[in-house]
Amino acid sequence: MDLFLTNGITQNSKEVQEGWIFVAIKGTSVDGHQFVKEALERGASLVYVEKEVDIQDPRIVKVEDTRKVLGELANEFFGKPSQNLKVIGVTGTNGKTTTTHLIESILNKGGIPTGLMGTIYYRFGEKIYEYEGRTTPDTVKWHKTLEQMLRDGAKAVVSEISSHALDQKRIWATKFFATLFTNLSQDHLDYHGNMEEYFRAKLKLFKEYKWDFAITNLDDPYGKRIFEELQGKALTYGKEGDLKILDFETSLEGSKLKVGWQGKSFEFFSNLRGEFQAYNLSASILVGFLFCLESDTIQEGIKQVRVPGRFETFLKDGKLAIVDYAHTPDALEKVLITAKKLTKRKLWVVFGAGGNRDKTKRPLMGSVAERWADVVIITSDNPRWEEPEEIINDILKGIENLNKVIVQKDRKEAIRFALQNAKEGDVVLIAGKGHEDYQEIKGVRYPFRDQDIVKEVFNV
Repeated sequence: MDLFLTNGITQNSKEVQEGWIFVAIKGTSVDGHQFVKEALERGASLVYVEKEVDIQDPRIVKVEDTRKVLGELANEFFGKPSQNLKVIGVTGTNGKTTTTHLIESILNKGGIPTGLMGTIYYRFGEKIYEYEGRTTPDTVKWHKTLEQMLRDGAKAVVSEISSHALDQKRIWATKFFATLFTNLSQDHLDYHGNMEEYFRAKLKLFKEYKWDFAITNLDDPYGKRIFEELQGKALTYGKEGDLKILDFETSLEGSKLKVGWQGKSFEFFSNLRGEFQAYNLSASILVGFLFCLESDTIQEGIKQVRVPGRFETFLKDGKLAIVDYAHTPDALEKVLITAKKLTKRKLWVVFGAGGNRDKTKRPLMGSVAERWADVVIITSDNPRWEEPEEIINDILKGIENLNKVIVQKDRKEAIRFALQNAKEGDVVLIAGKGHEDYQEIKGVRYPFRDQDIVKEVFNV
């Protein structure tokens, strides 16, 4: 594809400058084809469209799929950075952030400078790159960030790949060293409609992109489907995987994992806690082995990792508070099960659900909380443009025994109440926001961190 001497590429007509290429993308709420005229008036050298527009101009080029064209253009413009990096793409419902942090740390410890892109930030070493608030950035930003990390000295980049990004082809034209699947459970059905479409979006990473290795969780039913779709060409991890989970123990002190790989067994220790960590750790260890790293090096990398807002613990006067990002029924259940094992007396849970997102998971989360917790406090998460009371009522629909439920709309007060009323031996799980440092209400993001409330009440 001939880029001529273009000065830039964009899908935002407001960014177009003289000599830039504009690609019209039909989005979920806005159609870029409506802004072709504006792009031309701003001096676009080429405008790519995928449907007819009522403008006659030799600079307009009609193609079959503008999303793919945008990926190909951005890849070319930034020098095909993924060809010169070992890019690892991690997709799935839960575990992406922890797994990418583990891989980043393992590879860095192995002498492979590694960048990270995901839910919390885009970073390489101490450098934080411009973050647009998306787990996976838009197409131009994706290839641009890969190029920046390469220029700054990265040899590998590990990234969370969201189902939205895959459906919207935001990472098109990327060459992967490895694609990795964690698990699939209900989330984002407001966008995908049903679980099958959600799975099909995830599957694109393995079916539509070039990779050297595909890695999937054989213990997850959808992970097994990926293995079958790839006709056995994927590497697996799990209780019967290529990297086999032989034994796993977790406690307040951390986790011990024993795995088998190529006829040998290896033991690892991690500060991360929870039964679900067996899979995050196993997937990351497998990537380390694919980079031909020694088990001692992998262990050193694992030892370093602490992920913000992922089972983050605070202990005071015998009371344990846990802050976790769990915001799906499956993730909430897994974290509650782990927290229950650490509880000597009562397990409290404080949670809500995000506004303007999948409403069908709300009663399911309520049901999970009722099943595992002794005290359920329902509060606000990020209500966005919805009324908090409506979200809370949706959660309550999944709960039968309302005697164990307390409703406190104000999240700060809900957390305070739980921590102040919990007794020695109790565990308080504060779920849903994890690493987030804001609460979004009516289009405004107010500064807010669950951890700050815990530290204030615990005076730590």
